[in-house]
Amino acid sequence: MIDLYAWTSANGRRPIIMLEETGTPYRITAIDPHGEAKNTPEYRAISPGGKVPCLVDPDGPGGAPIHLMESSAILMYLGDKTGQFMGADERGRWDVLQWLAYLATNVSISFSALNVTREMEGQCRTLLGELEKHLGDRDYFAENYSIADMMAIGRFGDFRFDYIDLNDFPGVCRWRDRAMDRAAVRKATEMAIK
Repeated sequence: MIDLYAWTSANGRRPIIMLEETGTPYRITAIDPHGEAKNTPEYRAISPGGKVPCLVDPDGPGGAPIHLMESSAILMYLGDKTGQFMGADERGRWDVLQWLAYLATNVSISFSALNVTREMEGQCRTLLGELEKHLGDRDYFAENYSIADMMAIGRFGDFRFDYIDLNDFPGVCRWRDRAMDRAAVRKATEMAIK
């Protein structure tokens, strides 16, 4: 069984969504990323950087345990392990990975910063415009629902910012509503990890 050390946050929800979508057995241990538990020697042995979330799979590659931090790395690992949500072929895989990287390095970081400062509003509006253009009449970021969508829904599932009205981006809203309608996403969103 996979052990997931997580918290109720965008980063914590992403691996939960993937685990639920794939039907992979797991158990959660609550680790507050702002608390002291992440700094204990026991947790640092699991997650050397004290990062949350962290996944421990006792049956990793070659049958040896693996410890992973960073939600995007966890999504890729689970995608490879289960053979799901990584694209139907090699071209589809690269489409998924391109959007995963874009969402992790641009969108997620910018919208996290928007919680801190209004100065990021312009950059976030630009990013939403790019997402709006890409999604257009598409259902998902890649050809089918994938880990790229799981990466993004962690940020947009409960989107509430004073400075930006997501309704200004109807394609993003349609995508969000479609993704939020998935049982695994609903479960992860409703789950309080404490």
